[in-house]
Amino acid sequence: MQQQEHANYDLLAVFNDESKANAAEAGLHKAGFGEDEVFRLAKGSVGGGQFREHGPNVNRSAVFLQTTRSGPNPRAIIMFAVILGVLLGVVLFLAHFAFAALPEPQTALEGAGVGIVLGAILGAVRPRRVRGAIGQDMSKVNTPARRPAQEERIVVALRFSDAEDIARKTRARAILLRNEGKIDRSVGG
Repeated sequence: MQQQEHANYDLLAVFNDESKANAAEAGLHKAGFGEDEVFRLAKGSVGGGQFREHGPNVNRSAVFLQTTRSGPNPRAIIMFAVILGVLLGVVLFLAHFAFAALPEPQTALEGAGVGIVLGAILGAVRPRRVRGAIGQDMSKVNTPARRPAQEERIVVALRFSDAEDIARKTRARAILLRNEGKIDRSVGG
């Protein structure tokens, strides 16, 4: 196995598991890639490449966990304003009979006005419905333990004899991805 600079390779994939790297290498040889095209690099020789996750989007569950509060309901604001306006207006109208010093129509109208304002405020600040988080509680989800960033990875690299042969590149890519390798996008083209 030769040690070369990463820039000299046309395709580079990293694996977290030795058996998957072996299976990918065997698949490449079975597909017609020779010993002069497939290389196994030393563990840890790839530091921080640019990798793309293939397969299902791992962040897709975040869409279902988003929550939003609905805005104030205009019907509720109007309903609270009318109910409290009528209620305070009637209470202050009846208070006129208990206390003769209160002027009759003016007290009832002021009570209705205060009731409308208080009802509108109460309707606007009332707790609102929460939308989203459809049946998923993140505290109950089992998340796999993340592997340390310094973990040594197994690297399989390819250097094609004909770098312009798109079919061979695509076939090699498919074999590496099928065996759960992560393609380094900063290498090759």
